[in-house]
Amino acid sequence: MSKRLIMILALALVAGLTCAAYAEVQNVKISGDITVMAVSRNNLDLVKTPTTDGGAGSAVSTAAYDDKEEDLLSITRVRLDADLTDNVSTTVRLLNERNWNGESAAGTSESNRNIGLATANAVDEQDLDLDLAFVTLKEFLYSPLTLTVGRQELRFGNGWIVGDPDTNGAALRSHLAEGDLSARKSFDAIRATLDYDPLVIDAIFAKVQENVTTRNDDVNLSGLNAAYALDQETTIEAFYFLKTRGSNAAAVTNLDSGNATAFGDTSTNKQATDTVNTVGLRVVNKSIKNLSLDAQGAYQFGTYNPKFDPNARWISAAEKRETSDRSAWGLEIAGTYDLQDIEMISQYSPSVTAAYIYLSGAERDQTGNKAYKGWDPMFEDQTAGRLINAIMGFSNSHLACVNLKAKPVEDIGLSLDYVMGFFAKRYPEGRQAILSGVTGARNFRMGKTSYIGSEVDLTVTYDYTEDVQLSLLYGIFMPGKSINDGYALPAGNVGDFNRHRERANASEVIGSMKVTF
Repeated sequence: MSKRLIMILALALVAGLTCAAYAEVQNVKISGDITVMAVSRNNLDLVKTPTTDGGAGSAVSTAAYDDKEEDLLSITRVRLDADLTDNVSTTVRLLNERNWNGESAAGTSESNRNIGLATANAVDEQDLDLDLAFVTLKEFLYSPLTLTVGRQELRFGNGWIVGDPDTNGAALRSHLAEGDLSARKSFDAIRATLDYDPLVIDAIFAKVQENVTTRNDDVNLSGLNAAYALDQETTIEAFYFLKTRGSNAAAVTNLDSGNATAFGDTSTNKQATDTVNTVGLRVVNKSIKNLSLDAQGAYQFGTYNPKFDPNARWISAAEKRETSDRSAWGLEIAGTYDLQDIEMISQYSPSVTAAYIYLSGAERDQTGNKAYKGWDPMFEDQTAGRLINAIMGFSNSHLACVNLKAKPVEDIGLSLDYVMGFFAKRYPEGRQAILSGVTGARNFRMGKTSYIGSEVDLTVTYDYTEDVQLSLLYGIFMPGKSINDGYALPAGNVGDFNRHRERANASEVIGSMKVTF
C-alpha cells in the first residue's frame, strides 16, 4: 500500500472522528463583556501627606505617604457555552484584567500589598486566564441530581458567607492595582445539587489554595446549603460551611511596615490547622406589598491559629504562641421598599434599601484562655461602602447602610449610598491594627472612640444602548477619631520628630464603560 493511500485513509479517519465529535454538540453560544475604567483614588491610607516644618534637616521624603492613584484599566471576558447532549454541557470563560500599559510590570499589586503578599516574578498582564472551566451533568445517576465539576462560581444567598475565593475586598491573583475591582469570583470546585422542588440542597467541595502536596498547607472549603420555598413569598435557607487552612500554610506577612516578616511567630506557634465552621439561617420574605425583607444570622466555631491573623503581630508574645477556640457571631438584616405606588414620584422608579450588619470582634486574654471572638469573613462577596470595602476588612464592626435609587429619565439611573460604621470591639488607644480579620488591609493607629466613620457614594448610570452602559461614581469616606488620631511619624525620617500624621478623608472617582455581547 502506497504512502499516499495511507495518508488519504488517515485523513479520512481524522475527518470522520472530527465530524462525529461535532455531531454531538447541539448548541454553542459565545458571549462576553468588556469593561474599561478610569480610576482616581486619594488617601486610602487615611493620612495627609506630611509637609516640611522649615527647620534644619527638614527635607523629608513623602513618597511613602503620598498614595494618590490614577489608573486606566480594562476587564475583558469571553465565554463559550456548549450543549453536548440533553443532560451534558460545558462552559469555558477566559479573563484578562490589566492596568493600561502595564505589561511585564512588577508583580505586586495594590491588593497584594494590602494583605501582605507579593509576587516575586514579573507578570505579563496580556495573559488570558482561565476564569471558568466546568462540566454540568444533569440527572447524574439520579433524576434530581445535577453535578457541576471544575472552575465555577459559587455564590449562596446574597454572598454573605460564600461568593468570592479571596473576599470582595482583594484579588490575590489579579494583575490589577485596584484588586477590589476585580471580576474574579471562581472556585475550583465540585458541586452536587439535589432539586426536590420546593427544597434545593447543594453540597460543595472547593480547593481554594493548593500548595506543596506533601505538607498540610492547603486551604479548602466544604459545606451544605439547603433552601426551602415555604410559599411564593417566603424562602428559608440553612447553611453550614467549613474553611480549613493547613498548619503549614504560609503565615500572613506585613509589607506595609517595610518587611515580609510573618505576623505570627511561626517558630513557637503550635502547628494547629486553622478551622472556621460557619452555621446559620437565612429568611427572605416578600409577603408585604412592595417590601422585600432579608435576614440572616450565623455562628462560627473551630480552631483559631494566630499565625494567620495579621493583628496577632500587635498582641503579646505569650498570646501569639497560643491557639484557641473560636466563638464568633454575625447578623445581617436588609429591607428594600419599592416606592412605585407613591403617585407623585412613581414615574421615577424610586426605591429605598436599608441594611444593618454586625460582625463580632476579637476578645482574648493574655493567656489565651478565652475563645477568639473575631468574625472570619470566609469568602464574602458584599460591598458595604466601596471605599470601606477597599480599605477595611469584613470583621469587628457594626455597619448601617442606606441606599436610594431612582431613574429621573428613561435611560439614566441615580444611586446614593450612605454607610456608617462602628467597631464592635474597640481597639486599645495607640494600638496599631490592620482592621482586617484575616484578609489583611492597611496599618492604622487606633484612637479613643469606636466610631469608624461614614461614607457617601453617588453613582450615575447611562444606558447608551441595550448593550452599552456608561457610569460615573464619586465616593468619599470620612474616618472618625478612632483611626489615625494624630500621631508622631517614625523617627527614622529626618525632621519628623515634632510633626504628626494627620487624619484625612479618602476619596475616589471611577468612570466606566461596559459593553456586553
